[in-house]
Amino acid sequence: ACLSSSPTSCSNSHVVENIPFFNLQELKISGFSSYLHPVLGGDRLLAIGREADEETGRVTGFQITLFDVSDLNSTSVLQRYTLEDQWSSSSAENDHMAFRYLPQSNLLLIPMSIRGYDNKRDPFDGFTVYYVDPSGTEPIQPRFSVSMVDDPSSIQYGCWYDAYLPARTLVFQGNATFVKGHSSVSYTLGDTQTQRWYHNFDDGKDKTTGCFSYWR
Repeated sequence: ACLSSSPTSCSNSHVVENIPFFNLQELKISGFSSYLHPVLGGDRLLAIGREADEETGRVTGFQITLFDVSDLNSTSVLQRYTLEDQWSSSSAENDHMAFRYLPQSNLLLIPMSIRGYDNKRDPFDGFTVYYVDPSGTEPIQPRFSVSMVDDPSSIQYGCWYDAYLPARTLVFQGNATFVKGHSSVSYTLGDTQTQRWYHNFDDGKDKTTGCFSYWR
């Protein structure tokens, strides 16, 4: 095996053969995790993924799980939050740059999408801010959501042209800027979540307008 910081060269790297792997413990839980993020100095893993039926394997919702990995011989689930909607997902599952955890305030900022095909929930496209206590003492709780679309019903049919900004967040001096799809918005992250400004990149456009990618 080649262990190198360069993806194209192993000339100055260490070559390691027959690396042993040890199965210290198995932890059986329902569903699966798509992204794992270390918190609390690596003693915890914050995971996002999908909940699923243990018998059929059918996805039943979106889940956030806090694992205790301080002792690899005795790992455990400290807290778990499940959004029970099979059409709910987060692009952060496949794009780690869309995932942001703030250890100073214990806030998790992730993009969320709910199609609402089964009419159990209203369609949603935006971000949700969750409170995640890394000690595991308090439950994982949603704080507030930020919608990035004016008409939620249009989410079921997708965008009408290809321009679509990836989900990203920027936090500065207690204010968070959310960017996703066709808009950006800024909110305060204090005790009162107040919208500071909103910008729609599609202003002045309609479905009859020939539109091009933002990157052009």
